[in-house]
Amino acid sequence: MTRTRVVATVAAVLTALLLQATLVAPVVAPLAVSLPAVLVAAIALVDGPGTGISVGFAAGLTADLGSTHPAGVLALCWMGVGLVCGLARGVGPARPPLRRQVVLVAVVCSASASAATLLLALVGAGGAEAWSAATGWVPVAVGDGALALVLVPLVRAFLRSEALRAPVPVPRDLDVDRDREPAHA
Repeated sequence: MTRTRVVATVAAVLTALLLQATLVAPVVAPLAVSLPAVLVAAIALVDGPGTGISVGFAAGLTADLGSTHPAGVLALCWMGVGLVCGLARGVGPARPPLRRQVVLVAVVCSASASAATLLLALVGAGGAEAWSAATGWVPVAVGDGALALVLVPLVRAFLRSEALRAPVPVPRDLDVDRDREPAHA
């Protein structure tokens, strides 16, 4: 991963966390729709499970540390998002259709939101209830899918742009014996 790509990823995650806190969460108040989780999934779909896990952990831990619930819940759940979406990248065609990617992101992110709510309910944090995790799954999937419709193609375009691509090594001529005369038959 190039330095430019790391800086772009950090900026994207911080922007997603800021937009989540100021715009997305207030608009969809009772639902656990998550812009950062959708961003993690979109990045993992392009770069694979290793990058997905790393970005998921970093984004989740940053979100955990900025909230009042116990640290590690979102980090764990968003690592799972990065892992599942990254592994799904290798299944099927080389570049699956956008609708398949959007459905995958919506299902994985809403399952992650339900898992986070269940974990928070188990530790008794933040008034989380197991019932809301079970009943809110479908509306959260619709909200995450709407975010994914915008984010998945945008992330794919950015991460495949020449400015953020890792340089491809150019093979050099491997002929070691240049000075030697070719053998004639």
